[in-house]
Amino acid sequence: MYRVRQTSAELSPALFGRMSAAVALSAALHAILIYGFSLSAGSGTEARLTVIHARLGPAQSAANPQPAKTTVRKQAPDSPRPAPAATAVAEPPAAPAPTLVPDEPEPAAAADDNAPRTIVPDAVYYPAKDLDIYPQASKRITPDFPRSARDAQIAGWVTLMVMIDEGGRVEGTSVVDAVPEGVFEQAAQQALANAAFYPAQKDGRTVRSRMLIKVEFDPAAAAAAQ
Repeated sequence: MYRVRQTSAELSPALFGRMSAAVALSAALHAILIYGFSLSAGSGTEARLTVIHARLGPAQSAANPQPAKTTVRKQAPDSPRPAPAATAVAEPPAAPAPTLVPDEPEPAAAADDNAPRTIVPDAVYYPAKDLDIYPQASKRITPDFPRSARDAQIAGWVTLMVMIDEGGRVEGTSVVDAVPEGVFEQAAQQALANAAFYPAQKDGRTVRSRMLIKVEFDPAAAAAAQ
């Protein structure tokens, strides 16, 4: 029995043969992809069978390839683990607060009898009645006789309050009485200011003193001293 295949008058026998070969080749490739094929190991004692499963899908454009999809297998969530039981830790007892102890005063140093002693000067000017030894002039006091009184042969005297320190120096003078007034006061004070004394003593020590000293002016004695 012969089959007669009708062809279009416009197709040539050569073109029809090419199309038939292409259809047969495509069918064979699809059969291989659908039913699979097996590859045998080239060598070795144990053969392995590898089966590749493929599915036909729409052809991807080379200009805009689609990224391959990655299948992520979801894992079952881990079962919650029981939390460890809290262990109670006892806090150490608080340290007792420190007790403040006042510092003990240091014992006073024993007085050294051989240590030099500081002598504080006595600021009191003792009167003559409280002194054991009166101050004494270390040299004769000779006041200058005023020329006017000497020419007039006037005699007189001046009583002064003299302040003498513990070193015998005169620290000051003041007029208590003068006869005649206004004649010999300045000469008497000038003479005592330049005088030097041995200091007064009280209870075995030198002290300050205040003394009333009378300075006499005699024109005859002044003329004899010249």
